Amino acid sequence: MAALHDRAGTEPEDRAEAEPEDGVDGAGAGTGSRLWGGTTLAARRQARRAALLEAALDLIGEAGAAAVTMRAVCRRAGLTDRYFYESFTGRDDLLDTLYRQVAEEFLDPMTDFAAGEDPDRDRRVAAALVDKVLDDPRKSRLFLVEPYSSTGLGQTTIAVMPAFTRLLQDHLFGHIADPERRRLAAVTMAAGNAGMFSAWLNGSLKATRAQVIEHIVAVLAAYRAMYRA
Repeated sequence: MAALHDRAGTEPEDRAEAEPEDGVDGAGAGTGSRLWGGTTLAARRQARRAALLEAALDLIGEAGAAAVTMRAVCRRAGLTDRYFYESFTGRDDLLDTLYRQVAEEFLDPMTDFAAGEDPDRDRRVAAALVDKVLDDPRKSRLFLVEPYSSTGLGQTTIAVMPAFTRLLQDHLFGHIADPERRRLAAVTMAAGNAGMFSAWLNGSLKATRAQVIEHIVAVLAAYRAMYRA
């Protein structure tokens, strides 16, 4: 799903390749060299980038996307700001990259089931989505809760959501002949699911895993019945 990564940060040339990779504010000097000793510059860059993204996820899991700042991410990752800007142009670029990466992780297993012809397809798609939501609370919070707050993720969410709408439209609602009705059903269900999962994650909706799966399956069936003609 490379389309979800259109704005992934580019990596400038490292002018100080031979410099030691110190910890924040000089603490833990040399730890970078021990961790990445004997690896290529590209591999060290990739490892630093992954560490920054993981640090951002930890901060989101603890206090939401508002806690993600360049300094906080660098402190958590044990890297200096030079290495932050090696991979990202700023906070918004990091959040955009992370959000698209997480969205892809949600979309891939759903697509695998939705594109098939399994008679139990609806339940498999619903279970894959629910299990993904439960798998990593940090990622679920970023993907399903944080877009509702003022974190700068609004435009990224708008850019990513059509991929989920197309999955519903092309596979699960493919039987609806009228293209406008098919799109109406897909857009409405995608938005409704996002709101439902947000409420489920923040605790305002009390439901079990089985109940959420059954609800998704029932809603799919209801839309198909509504537009059967």
